[in-house]
Amino acid sequence: MSPRWVFLALLPAASLRPTTDVVVTYRTFQATPDTVRVPTGSTVRWTNEDQVLHTVTGGTPERRTAGWDAALPTAGTSTTRRFDRAGTYTYFCDRHQFMRGTVVVTNTR
Repeated sequence: MSPRWVFLALLPAASLRPTTDVVVTYRTFQATPDTVRVPTGSTVRWTNEDQVLHTVTGGTPERRTAGWDAALPTAGTSTTRRFDRAGTYTYFCDRHQFMRGTVVVTNTR
């Protein structure tokens, strides 16, 4: 019987970067905090604490980000999004377009 070798795969450097999980709360028609800063690979969770429908819609009302739109129908509902690329990402509530926020994603080393 031949010996069995166990090979460990090396993880890419990106997977070794620290990540942060951040919560943004929709309460009294505000996103709190309205700006968050996270390293690449982080997840942001939006939670609705109001009794009305809100959305998390990428971009601005004038220039939406395709594929980034989630409904938060009532208090207690939430949605998440993982950010794997550095950049500045804006979002808003489609029903209450004055509710806006920003996610700033930075590279880590």
